[in-house]
Amino acid sequence: IDLSIAIDFTLSNGAPNSRESLHYFDPQTNQYLQVLQQVGSILQFYNTDKHINLYGFGGAVPPYPQRASHCFAMNGDIFNPRVNGLDAAITHYRHYLNTVNLYGPTHFSQILDHVNNHIESDPGAYQNQRFHVLLIITDGVINDMRQTIDQIVRGSNNPLAIIIVGVGNADFSNMETLDGDDEALYSQIYRQYAAADIVQFVPFNQFKNNPTLLARETLMELPG
Repeated sequence: IDLSIAIDFTLSNGAPNSRESLHYFDPQTNQYLQVLQQVGSILQFYNTDKHINLYGFGGAVPPYPQRASHCFAMNGDIFNPRVNGLDAAITHYRHYLNTVNLYGPTHFSQILDHVNNHIESDPGAYQNQRFHVLLIITDGVINDMRQTIDQIVRGSNNPLAIIIVGVGNADFSNMETLDGDDEALYSQIYRQYAAADIVQFVPFNQFKNNPTLLARETLMELPG
């Protein structure tokens, strides 16, 4: 299994130096850090080489401090965004809190497009040798719903599962829609319904104190 993680750096999280921020770096309160540790460890169990493709989105990164990037590699190399394990992912996350300008809006589609392109250019994926799991950690409402649905429907034809973990207490109704449990997603561009339900949404606050339930929810949509 190939694991990718994408972290939300939009302004709605609050300035990282404020104790009210979802990005404030306190292990007792920072849910991004807790998701990386708790959910990441669940998924990494299935990730044989322990390398993680680590992305950020929604932040303005050098050399463009006033322009949001909706898909950037947190190791600085978008062509090879891999870091060596969860400890390295946490180190890069902490580094970016000091270098990125929180911006916005919240877009998922560019991350999904990048991951779909990666899978579709990977011959091992289509020989049933490699399955991809994308973990998106976000604080709430997205602003490119239609484009995101298009990319999810495209991804439903690939060996891909998407786990969206919501942190904080925002309105997550859009995430429930993307989960697709009640109604299959339909893409206007591809003119088709999703070939499979590949999205699982996990509201972290509901499960953070119960590791067993958190593991069950996290793995719910992954194929056997």
